Amino acid sequence: MRGSARPGAAAAAGPVDSILPVEEATRRFLDGVPAIDTLNHAAPTRDRLVGRFVAAIGRSDSAALSAMKVSRAEYGFLYYPSSAYARKPYELAPDIAWMLNSESSDKGMRRLLGRLGGDDTRLIGYECEEPPVTEGDNRVWRGCVVTYEAPAPEGVATRRLFGAIVERHGRYKFLSYANDF
Repeated sequence: MRGSARPGAAAAAGPVDSILPVEEATRRFLDGVPAIDTLNHAAPTRDRLVGRFVAAIGRSDSAALSAMKVSRAEYGFLYYPSSAYARKPYELAPDIAWMLNSESSDKGMRRLLGRLGGDDTRLIGYECEEPPVTEGDNRVWRGCVVTYEAPAPEGVATRRLFGAIVERHGRYKFLSYANDF
């Protein structure tokens, strides 16, 4: 039976911990990750964050975009513990929540840079749903749309170009680059 799964093959590999208490799942997720207590390389305002974001897209600067998004440490130590994902009914292990967030964000960043990167894109404005959701020490703005002007044929457009914005103690970063592209 080469190339096909044997019945019981997963059991022979050992037990799989599919359900762990949130505390243990978080401990495992953060094992070996240096502890932090602030958002690093964050913007002092939402406006500055969005402005930097549009400028980075115009330069096709993936390094700058990566620095504006929460890191694994920031996610695990600062965002996840007070998020809806750490509690019922949405309870989701931090490694799974991070993986889903990262995959959609990475795909969104590739699409952003593919569509608008290197162009002379100009920020006209943006709006987010108000009020922000408060989760522990974090305020989270969702439903943000950006109005921008890009070279032809795009022109002026209003789109969701990123996911949520997280503010913690007056410092702002993107939670994700999931977008309408």
